[in-house]
Amino acid sequence: MRTTKRNLFMAVSAAATAGVAAVSMTAAATPRLAAYTAANPAQCVRQNGPTTTPADPAPTSVSTVQQGYYCIIDNYYKGSKLDHRQLLQSAFDSVVTELIKRGIDQPDAVMPTLSGDRDKDWDAFGTRLGSMLAAASDQQSVRSALAVAAIKGMLDSLHDNHARIRTAAAQSLSLGLTLNQNDPGGDTSRYTAPLFIKAVTADSPAATAGLKPGDITRAVNGVPPFSDGTFNAGVMGYLRVASSTKDPVRITVLRPSTGRTRTFTVTPRVLPASPARVSAKLVHGGIAQIQFSQFYPGVAREALKAITDLQAKTKITGVIIDLRGNPGGMGAEAAILLGAFAHNTDYVDFCDADGKCDPQPVDNSTPLLHLPMVTLTDGNCASTCDLFAMAVKDLKLGTLVGTRTAGASSGPSFDYQLNDNTSTLTLPAQYALGAHGEIIDTIGVPPDHQRPLTAADVSKGKDPAVNQAVSLLAS
Repeated sequence: MRTTKRNLFMAVSAAATAGVAAVSMTAAATPRLAAYTAANPAQCVRQNGPTTTPADPAPTSVSTVQQGYYCIIDNYYKGSKLDHRQLLQSAFDSVVTELIKRGIDQPDAVMPTLSGDRDKDWDAFGTRLGSMLAAASDQQSVRSALAVAAIKGMLDSLHDNHARIRTAAAQSLSLGLTLNQNDPGGDTSRYTAPLFIKAVTADSPAATAGLKPGDITRAVNGVPPFSDGTFNAGVMGYLRVASSTKDPVRITVLRPSTGRTRTFTVTPRVLPASPARVSAKLVHGGIAQIQFSQFYPGVAREALKAITDLQAKTKITGVIIDLRGNPGGMGAEAAILLGAFAHNTDYVDFCDADGKCDPQPVDNSTPLLHLPMVTLTDGNCASTCDLFAMAVKDLKLGTLVGTRTAGASSGPSFDYQLNDNTSTLTLPAQYALGAHGEIIDTIGVPPDHQRPLTAADVSKGKDPAVNQAVSLLAS
């Protein structure tokens, strides 16, 4: 009898990460091959639940970078196969870049010679990094920023969209905008013109200023979103406003309904968190449309209950699962929801660095709905959402409508809090493949019917993807 692990996808707040929801599993972490000495920081510890910010944060220091270095080697699924010198080179490059940006480059900021021995090379690197931090500034905030840059550099060298660091910060400010393009992993390479507003949060700065859904962004603080067809990534930084600055943002838009171009000044502020929930409604008489913003704990049962509640009112003839804008979350929730459409099958494989894979089954305890289904996807559907879409296609559970998913589905991950008590590493412990062995990560899942949402559609309250889904289910 085959043994399978029940891997869980850990939902990560988009506001905190501005990126993809991470994935979590329950296998034990691989211990270090060499023990820490008393002079070294404690081994990083896997978090079994959501991380919280402690009351006594410490500076991010060389010892924090050291802890991150060994944490990656010990716990990243390819850690034992990594060339540690690439980690250290990328870390050094990142620190130098930060020095240059701050105008404090140093004559002795030269990469030390590396021997190929993991521990000796850390000693050489750590000694040089310590000297650089000490010479950079007498302000702890600057030294900490350089140490964080070193850790980010190591993570960047992995080229893995689920490997990242989160640092504690003040509450993020927001404009209250939802954009048509907002890749959860921060990758803007696939962005295509135009950039427009999909939704405006009620009572938000954007709503107060007068921005409306469908408004096409022409410039943000004077910077156009696209130059020669390439997206200007800095524009998204202005629009996300995940910092403590309260500087107003000037947004110039073209309003499709009037053809007029106007500039609005929007001052960001902290907005109350919106509780995650399932929305459900009937469309075209007997079709249930279900939408939720994340695969958060309990969402599958809530979605299925919502369908049952609608069935109490009328005969349901089909189901639309709207996953557009869903950055992912818990894989167990995907397994439960998929179990409403198929039993006795696997929907994804989680694999290790040697290619040994652990098939993940749908949840056979979920009662079958025996209803046709259409799933709506877009470029902001990532991680667990990617895998759900691939399962729908692979297992022929329904039809995909919309646009290609994000392709940010590296694999099941754990969180590890570092010794500054403010930094948390997220590291994949396996990588994900589709039920038929497809690589989904970086590629995404194409829909069966391309139905992109346009600014004109949004401004008129139209939704071509929903219309296509209704046509398929009503036929």
